[in-house]
Amino acid sequence: MDVISSFANSTVALIVVLGIIIFFHESGHFLLAKAFGMRVFIFSFGFGKRLFGFTRGDTDYRVSLIPLGGYVKLEGEPDDVISEDTAPRGDGNDFLSRPRWQRLIVYFAGPAMNAVLAVLTFTIIFMLGVGVPGVRYDQPTIGAIDPGSPAAAAGLEPGDTITTFDGEVAEDWEQVQIGILMRPNRDITMEVARGAQRLAKTVHSRMIDERMGDIGVFPLVRIGQVLKDSPAEAAGLKPDDGLLRVAGAPLQSFADVPEKVRAAKDQPIAFEILRGEERLTLNIAPKEGRVGIGEKFIVKKFGFVRAFKEAGRETWDRTVQMVGLLKQLLTFRVAAKSALSGPIGIAQAAGEAARTGIVSLLFLIALLSISVGVLNLFPMAPLDGGHIAVLLAEMLIRRELSEKVKLVFMNAGFVLIMALMVFIVYSDLSKLPWLSPYLP
Repeated sequence: MDVISSFANSTVALIVVLGIIIFFHESGHFLLAKAFGMRVFIFSFGFGKRLFGFTRGDTDYRVSLIPLGGYVKLEGEPDDVISEDTAPRGDGNDFLSRPRWQRLIVYFAGPAMNAVLAVLTFTIIFMLGVGVPGVRYDQPTIGAIDPGSPAAAAGLEPGDTITTFDGEVAEDWEQVQIGILMRPNRDITMEVARGAQRLAKTVHSRMIDERMGDIGVFPLVRIGQVLKDSPAEAAGLKPDDGLLRVAGAPLQSFADVPEKVRAAKDQPIAFEILRGEERLTLNIAPKEGRVGIGEKFIVKKFGFVRAFKEAGRETWDRTVQMVGLLKQLLTFRVAAKSALSGPIGIAQAAGEAARTGIVSLLFLIALLSISVGVLNLFPMAPLDGGHIAVLLAEMLIRRELSEKVKLVFMNAGFVLIMALMVFIVYSDLSKLPWLSPYLP
């Protein structure tokens, strides 16, 4: 029953998430087409059989049976596969009769609305306030290394700070960790700062579960707060101190600290810390199983104006990351199986986000909206980017491309999209633990 309930929840979450994203995308095409005076026959929430709706002017506003997004049907739109008759009426209001620059903007409007949705969603998130582990935005200083790991073999050490990663400036741990995950079984070049030294390192990543990369490094655990009158305060621990070792053992996360403190009972234990570039060792005797420190968290919560500004910045940063990921996919610098998710993976992520809370669900909607917008601009038919490429080519040569050229371009794009979908679905299935042993 738990499996059935989880599947049902994930399916509902998938419908909500994709419904919102695709509905916003199609509303962009709809609004710009209306603004240019193009005749719109259908604006549908969902696909398939019409359930109910109303007609205003020439447009049937409807709710359809399958609630996975929606579609817009313009008079005279090319490659129309919807069943209703859309023969142009000859009054110049059909899609193909309008100037190319107008049609270009209509195609761009869909991905643009995905960006709008991401900004609006991030705005709500920042207004609600979200606490995230501070390590995500901390400089990428290594706190612990797995013995026998690729990082250990390459000579990396706790306390090293990664300054460049695969040719890019390493700004924070989030960037570095995502980069490692997306590079299984590959050589990764990096530069690390060790005191005043700058060392060039090459680390060959290993493959872990679900075909993701790992090199065996863990972020430096940061102290977020030191309680007043606590053993930690008395010993001299300070907020932002980095914990390298507790009781002689390295830390993979802050969650390791309470266990080691409780095991010591009331006996003093050694806290090896990194404060700036200085290494210190402080002996602290727990009191009632505690030393009085908390993990570093960053809470992002703003008023509307600041939240909107931060949302714009976050949307831009995530878009740049998405474009960079596509570039790395196309140049085979990251593994496609680890970077791409299909309906099964998205449903699992949506279900988990829904169980975690509204902020997690909104965050997933924002990220997927950006992904949909960026991918739709890829110059491959029948995506918006494919139509945009044709229009730009026609604007450049100042004449219509032949129907044969367009047909070859559209068919080739369709075949590639279908092949990609088959690959993505296979990748999803291969990540299911109960099915993966039976797949090649």
